[in-house]
Amino acid sequence: MIVTCAECSKRYMLDDVLVPKDGRQVRCVSCQHIWWQMPAMSSVANTSAFLDLSQGEETIEPSFSQNRFRSVGLVLCLALFFSFVSCLVFGRNMIVGFWPASERAYALFGLPISLPGAGLMVSNMTSISLQEGASEMVVVAGDVTNTSDRVRELSPLKIKIIGNLSPDKGGERYVLDSWGHQFSETLLLPGEHIHFETAPRPKIEGMQYVDSEF
Repeated sequence: MIVTCAECSKRYMLDDVLVPKDGRQVRCVSCQHIWWQMPAMSSVANTSAFLDLSQGEETIEPSFSQNRFRSVGLVLCLALFFSFVSCLVFGRNMIVGFWPASERAYALFGLPISLPGAGLMVSNMTSISLQEGASEMVVVAGDVTNTSDRVRELSPLKIKIIGNLSPDKGGERYVLDSWGHQFSETLLLPGEHIHFETAPRPKIEGMQYVDSEF
């Protein structure tokens, strides 16, 4: 049957079988006007197809459900993309912690890394026992070197005294004591190193060795 748009008077050839007996919603390809079209005869509709008589070519109009599905899919894809980028940007400290080589890639995009101790190496760390009256004290000493190619900030170093549990508990190692050590300098140039010594602290029975972390 031939249908005519009430807004722009454009005519279309609409296959009768595409319009159900209760009618269906259709849209003008030219002016986008929408109306409810009743059939000339009983039929079953699956798609909406128009033949533009003025141009002699068929135009397929997607249904509203198809448009909505495409819009929702696009929004979900954009949300996933921005979530992924946000994780890369705001989680860069954790990523660099697991994969230090990625720091250079972040630097190319102007994203600084504020991971404590990044590019710094602690070496020659040892404990020195001192006797102060009746008390035995311990001093922890070592060196920190900037192994990177840029200036690094010296954040406080956490010193840990490691000991063993009793044999009946499996002899597992655990932290007996820990404290923070503040360096005399705040920045370390590339390749530069600094020596440190902590203030004396009472030696704890069961101490095995010392460890550290930024």
